[in-house]
Amino acid sequence: MIVISCYFGVKLTGVYKAPMDSKCYFFSNNPKFKRVANSKGWEFILVEHMPLTYDYRISSLQSKYIKFLQFDKKKIGWIKGESILYFDHKLEVQLEHIQKVEKICKTEVLIRNHPEEKLRIQDEIDEARGQKRYADVMVETVNWVERKIKFENYSSYNRIMTTGFILYNNLKPVQKLCDDVYNACVLLGQPECQIIWGVLAQKFEKNITRIDWKKLDIPWNTPKPSLVGRLYNLTIRLLRKLKFR
Repeated sequence: MIVISCYFGVKLTGVYKAPMDSKCYFFSNNPKFKRVANSKGWEFILVEHMPLTYDYRISSLQSKYIKFLQFDKKKIGWIKGESILYFDHKLEVQLEHIQKVEKICKTEVLIRNHPEEKLRIQDEIDEARGQKRYADVMVETVNWVERKIKFENYSSYNRIMTTGFILYNNLKPVQKLCDDVYNACVLLGQPECQIIWGVLAQKFEKNITRIDWKKLDIPWNTPKPSLVGRLYNLTIRLLRKLKFR
């Protein structure tokens, strides 16, 4: 198995320890993450073609490039038949979690159901409207969802899954799902990929193992930056204030 995680954006955050001694890769478009990622056991990969931005919506959207496996897999030494585990940088995943999902997963993908029982796509849309980076392009997103339901035989009912932890156990049958989700996010400018996944994953149900949120007790919290990182973030905030005065 290969493990990947990422963080995109100007602001520095901490990085949790890599859950394995090898084959763990941390992607970012911010070169300042290299030192801290390496110190935590990750091999750092700089995504140079994606510019740094203060726009949280854009940086969140950039991270989907890693989550949905759009990068050149030669960069992580992937070979055919090898599984890839992706998780958000806020999840403190440990080896025991990896061993557990390996035993559970009997299909091409493993993903967790949302901790709340959201049974409709609309449930996720309603909640996402409360966050500006999602709400800014929600009109376009709702129109896209409605077209998919009306013209492509998708349903408005599908229990929402959380895309912060995905085990790609066998890539070949589900790479198209990854491609379609990523392309839709980019087309819409919508980083709220759980809405997009909730629609497009319907035609891949036979490939997906769903597990209850509580089945993997993974701590979730933003890792704290180092003292140097905190000073850097403070400097960035001050410079932004001066710029916009």
